[in-house]
Amino acid sequence: MISTRIKLTSLMLFASILAIGADKPLELNELQIRELVKQLGSDSFVSREQASEIILRQGNRSMAALENGLTHLDYEVVRRSRILISLIRESDKKTKLQAFLEDVDGSKNTVLPGWERFEKLVGKSTSSRALYGQIYKADPSLMDEVQNDKNIGKSIVSEKAQWLHNSIFSPIAGKTINLEIGDIGAVLFAATTPNMELPSEVVNNITNLLYQPSARDAISASKGTGPFRKLLGTWMLQQTDPNIISQHLHLSQNMNMTEGLQLARRVASEKTMPVYTKTVALTLLGKMGTPEDSGLLRNFLGDETVVGNFQLPNQQKGTTQVRDVALAMLVHMSSQSHKEYGFSFARDNQALFFNPYMLGFTTMENRMLAMKKWETYFTSKPMTKAKS
Repeated sequence: MISTRIKLTSLMLFASILAIGADKPLELNELQIRELVKQLGSDSFVSREQASEIILRQGNRSMAALENGLTHLDYEVVRRSRILISLIRESDKKTKLQAFLEDVDGSKNTVLPGWERFEKLVGKSTSSRALYGQIYKADPSLMDEVQNDKNIGKSIVSEKAQWLHNSIFSPIAGKTINLEIGDIGAVLFAATTPNMELPSEVVNNITNLLYQPSARDAISASKGTGPFRKLLGTWMLQQTDPNIISQHLHLSQNMNMTEGLQLARRVASEKTMPVYTKTVALTLLGKMGTPEDSGLLRNFLGDETVVGNFQLPNQQKGTTQVRDVALAMLVHMSSQSHKEYGFSFARDNQALFFNPYMLGFTTMENRMLAMKKWETYFTSKPMTKAKS
């Protein structure tokens, strides 16, 4: 039972603090805050509520006393201390976020947890700060936890990716949601943490998120210069699973992402990469590559490895080899006609010329004629003198 003297002292303290107003909280010393924490277990509901309000106004200055309150013998003190700690932390995050967003050009050097690593990956432009503001706002706890505890980062990212995936593809009560770019960016940025080796199913979940409208809009709108595309490019380069890499190459091709070129060059240079993944890389190089990439493509003109068989709408059947894919891309890069080279797909559906399976020939004779035609062209055109 609290003595009458202590009760009177507490009431006077409440009155003096509350009189100042919520916009100008009185800064209390440690002893005063500790006394207020004790009041969280007062017999009076009004006293408990007043103590809670004043402690909340003190913000981070109250944290040490509240953490001590977690070990108090009075359950009410423990309960309210736990609640206040959570509220103060959330309030602190909002305050930091607001300051970060208001510092548009970074001139005030305001930072958020994870910002320094993000800045190194995508730059410190105003658009980068704006995106990171969205990311932190979407999940400040994820940013804090991944940065502060690398040991649990993997499980946190996995759980977050699963939750986002389920919210779209396995919604509760049939209610789907449209993910904001901050939600997708948060898990994507967390996944780029150094040495973050995620299970393939988690990587698949994250990859599926990239087909959501907000992600596609961010990729399309930035036109190769935006921070989201840079972040995505960083993550793609970290992948080693051929199936995941193929998906990323397809995404880059469909969304005209030049960020995928670096991944395509790496894949084309790795001898152990599966043939299909490698040929997808070749089609990306052919679609968006530089003249120097034509040299890389020419390295495959002698590769007779079979990619697969195809059948055209007119029932014609054929076979595609790696060298066929390389040749088709070289023809495209040099602005020549696929029809003139005898590619079967060119007579039926020109839209197929970035599909590796369809870039073959119906006969070996047609293939060899096409190879000879390219050799003649290559020896006569100075524009093709790219580095091999």
